[in-house]
Amino acid sequence: MSIQKTLNSQLEQAKTAQTKIQAVLNDQFEKAGIEVRKILKDLGVNVENDAPITLKDALVDIKQNTGSVRELVNNIDIATYDIRNRFSWNAHMLSALAELKAIKAVEQAVETAKPKLNAYKEQVEGTVNPYFEQANDYTQKALTQVTEYRTQVETAVAPYREKVNTQLEQLTAQASSLKEQVNSKLGR
Repeated sequence: MSIQKTLNSQLEQAKTAQTKIQAVLNDQFEKAGIEVRKILKDLGVNVENDAPITLKDALVDIKQNTGSVRELVNNIDIATYDIRNRFSWNAHMLSALAELKAIKAVEQAVETAKPKLNAYKEQVEGTVNPYFEQANDYTQKALTQVTEYRTQVETAVAPYREKVNTQLEQLTAQASSLKEQVNSKLGR
């Protein structure tokens, strides 16, 4: 029973939509007919009565009112000027309206997704933060150990450094002494 109600409801919605679409289309066809009659009138076709116009009659009237191809092209340009501008205006307005709707849809999607994204962010931060803290602890420990080892190495090397410096000073003094002796023997 509920399936039948659902189907009936959907059928009613479809009929309502069809009626609305049919009304819009009829209105658009009526406007298009009026525009075509205006264009034909501007081209010299007799459209005074509401009788249907055949293509043959329209072409005969246009040919009688036009002396050359150039004049025909000019008349077509003049006759369609308003409708071309209106189409251009409508196209611009429709694209602007579509852009606004798209922007609103994106903004709405972002607003809808924001709580989920924030929840994911908090979840990731909750999962990752302990690892960052642990990495920071390891880094601090490593820096402390490096500093301790450096101090130990410097302490261990210090006596040897002093010894090496002392021996270097002695060797430098001996080299200077030898240089002076050699210079004195050579007479310099």
